[in-house]
Amino acid sequence: MSPAAPADAAVDVLLDESALLALGSGNVLVSRILHQSAATDAWRVHVALAALADADRLRTGLATHVAMLDQIIFHPLDLAGVLDASGRTRSLGWAHTRYVAQPGTQTPDGVRVVTTDPKTWAEVDVRVLDISP
Repeated sequence: MSPAAPADAAVDVLLDESALLALGSGNVLVSRILHQSAATDAWRVHVALAALADADRLRTGLATHVAMLDQIIFHPLDLAGVLDASGRTRSLGWAHTRYVAQPGTQTPDGVRVVTTDPKTWAEVDVRVLDISP
């Protein structure tokens, strides 16, 4: 178990495909998270690039819009992520999001997945921030 984070520690969140699509349709909660991450150090927003590519296939131009937001930390798909996705039945974007959400050196508790579809993550060991309407 990791030690308690300091009270002023940033909250790390990861937008999944559904949250990216919600952003593209003007979801107020995703917009607030992005605003807070730009205005303060309280939130750090992450995006798995494979999830962004999947979302852009459904809403063309979304990737261009998100790429202009300099407060987002983008995670490229590397070989370890591809190997982690191997054999999974879900999309590559979902698998990449799951991979990025796992605990790591910079995020010992993992990254909370922001989603409008929490059922997608029900059987996976990741923390979820449900922004469904």
